[in-house]
Amino acid sequence: MPVATFGTLGLIAEVPAALPVVPIVYLHGWGRTRSDFASVASRRPGMSLDLPGFGSSLQPPEAMGSSGYATAVLDAVAAWTGPRRVLLVGHSFGGRVALKAAAAAPDSVCGLIIAGTPLFRNQTSTRPPLLYRAVRGLNRLGLASDTRLQSARRRHGSADYLAAAGVMREIFVKVVNESYENELAEIRCPTAFVWGRADTAAPIEQARRAQRIVNGSILEERDCGHDVHLEHPELFVEAIDRFTHR
Repeated sequence: MPVATFGTLGLIAEVPAALPVVPIVYLHGWGRTRSDFASVASRRPGMSLDLPGFGSSLQPPEAMGSSGYATAVLDAVAAWTGPRRVLLVGHSFGGRVALKAAAAAPDSVCGLIIAGTPLFRNQTSTRPPLLYRAVRGLNRLGLASDTRLQSARRRHGSADYLAAAGVMREIFVKVVNESYENELAEIRCPTAFVWGRADTAAPIEQARRAQRIVNGSILEERDCGHDVHLEHPELFVEAIDRFTHR
């Protein structure tokens, strides 16, 4: 598919040559690129974006949470579709962005497919370990060196945190501390949650809880892990067809 630049942040995206009747927008996870949904997009073409700071898209000028990403996505999508409403398909971090976009601009979104997305903040898992917090506090007081703080970060930080740097690390910290109860309660468009029962990054209980919040939503479960879109792309094709043939 042709590759072009969209929106004020100049996001890089592949788009079909002709605008579909119901435009589909694919939003990848943290550390991934627009190719992450290739197996689905090859059967149901749409806009496959490189989110800011990933793939070929430049980093955002400043740290922002998923709301800032949603604004950038809506801006890019409007440049492609004009006033048409779109179906957003998001995995993991992309699901966070899709949910924020749908809640912020309900007149721009006709449907949501959310997969493997951490939707509710887990206070136990997101709070840094006690030893790291102690070293960080000592560093702020000038009682622990920057070298010691960096060493503590390497020992206790997640793989995604350690792989990020500069503004992207700031963004990562913002995003992992977000929770989406309010956004879920505001969703009025048709919504499908597609999940792996063995997902440890976003446990299936989160999807079941979210389904109870979003009226009329459906949940598709499979015996797989976090990358349900890679292991079961047919679920996304089926969900897209249900939404686009309404």
